[in-house]
Amino acid sequence: MTEVIVVHKWKDEQKDQVMKFATTIMDMAKSKKLPAGLKLEELFLADKENQAVCRWDVDTLDHLMETAKSMKPTWDIQATEVTQKFKKGLF
Repeated sequence: MTEVIVVHKWKDEQKDQVMKFATTIMDMAKSKKLPAGLKLEELFLADKENQAVCRWDVDTLDHLMETAKSMKPTWDIQATEVTQKFKKGLF
């Protein structure tokens, strides 16, 4: 699996659409209905900044982005493969 950080940025007028998207994804994750190979680990919302950051474990970055595109988001989404370098409790 590959760890991916996804940053969502939107304009004020897109907020309702983004919140609906986020709620759908969170509900799918909670009920284990995300597509095979995609696992939402964390979602952080910076509501005042119109940003959200998600951490995923995925089979491929392309699979995650194709799935996201199928939901037709109208805001900016940037995804990057990452490698964890520090975790509290490891040292």
